[in-house]
Amino acid sequence: MLRAMGQGISRRAAVWASLALASLTGTAAAAPEPGDSAWYVIVARDGATIGHRSHENVPGPDGRRIVDVQQIDLVEQHHGPLHLSRRSEVREDAAGRTIAISEETRDGETWVRSEARIATDAAEIVRTSPSDRRTVRVALPAGVRFDDGDDLLPGWNPLGAPLDFRNFDIGAMAVERVVIERLDPAPDSEGRIAVARRRYDGEALRGVARLVLDRDRRIVSISQAMLGGSITLRATDRDTALRKRPAPNVPLELSITSPFRISDAARRGHIRYRFSFIDGLAFGLPETGEQRAAPANGTATIDICETCGPGLPDTPDALADARKPTPWLQSDSAMIRAIAAPVARLPLSDAGKMKLLAKRAREHLKRVEVSGHYSALDALKRGAGDCTEDAVVLAALGRAAGIPTRVANGLVYARQRFHGTSNAFLPHSWTLAWADGAWRSFDLSLGDFDATHIALTVGDGDARSVMAANQLASLLRWDAMTEVRPRPASR
Repeated sequence: MLRAMGQGISRRAAVWASLALASLTGTAAAAPEPGDSAWYVIVARDGATIGHRSHENVPGPDGRRIVDVQQIDLVEQHHGPLHLSRRSEVREDAAGRTIAISEETRDGETWVRSEARIATDAAEIVRTSPSDRRTVRVALPAGVRFDDGDDLLPGWNPLGAPLDFRNFDIGAMAVERVVIERLDPAPDSEGRIAVARRRYDGEALRGVARLVLDRDRRIVSISQAMLGGSITLRATDRDTALRKRPAPNVPLELSITSPFRISDAARRGHIRYRFSFIDGLAFGLPETGEQRAAPANGTATIDICETCGPGLPDTPDALADARKPTPWLQSDSAMIRAIAAPVARLPLSDAGKMKLLAKRAREHLKRVEVSGHYSALDALKRGAGDCTEDAVVLAALGRAAGIPTRVANGLVYARQRFHGTSNAFLPHSWTLAWADGAWRSFDLSLGDFDATHIALTVGDGDARSVMAANQLASLLRWDAMTEVRPRPASR
């Protein structure tokens, strides 16, 4: 059990920093003139400078390139140094139309490169990692944007209707709905006003950032709240941004202290949680086979037990989609198919197959490593990971065996001390599978599902879903927690 606990509950310091890079999009001041650069510092909640960003407008005879480079360097007390970088480039033709986008992210020695060719109605994305190369086609709706709405801001009245548009995100390999609306009732004496920028995957909230706009509706700063801290992007000059400084020590307390010490009996039973939302930033919570969510008047009540939830959609189309290979769940790869095939042929129930696949996965994931977030194939070839890698590997093996799967991301309770924290809820991921006619949870890391598994996002093991759960956890205000027991039988 001690090994499972160390393997299973993630502090995800690197994912926290990765979210910092991914979330700080948008221009933090007026766009530079052609040939010029703009510079910014990335600041943690305690004021420490943890990185920098540059934004460059490069003109050419056939159009222009817009190049953004971000870098984060810090020391986290439980994981040591973290070095993360992200470089993106948008290419436009002479008429100003976006024709190509590229992005490369690095976490130490690990890298992922994505390149998109933009046509009128679709983007063809080639995603390359050390273990895989995969092409994804994303349909582009009419009017889709590629700038996070930056060019819409100068003509927008924040006191009027919100901005609501579609934006292509190469990192997510998807088109997101973006809504920008005011937070302050009115501008301050200098004409500045705070607004919220929300990102949605369909109806599911995937991120919220706080932007401060000046009187010309240029972005002065971008701030992102996250479990365990926050980050802010602020405009500065080149020398300040590039000034050499020792990597700051940033303690990331990625946990939420539990209001009660939860007994084993309660964990095996039925727990009801009641949440409200910080700053009124309400969002819908997913429902799984074990989790039922009921929103009401700016609050949410969640019931978790073995049979509490209605389950994910189980239409033929939904189940077929949950069997498909993805860039994170490469269930069509030779390595993953070879592991799953012998189990798929056995005369077992689907639940029995998932349990046996979990044993096979553990034989391949022998080392505990908490840096970054890897796809199923990358994790298997590295032979290492923590709960997020456990979840994506088991989900990919399930799909290779013909079983529909998804990945849940959220929180789980740990009574014992883990990385200096005890009696707390910590970030966690696990696998959902359509097994024997119902959606069920399978936790490769901890062995068993219990009523302290709180799902905040459900996805395909993609980094966006994992990182979104981290941020959404920071928006919850814990109002109540109750053990629900059956009434004793009357005599």
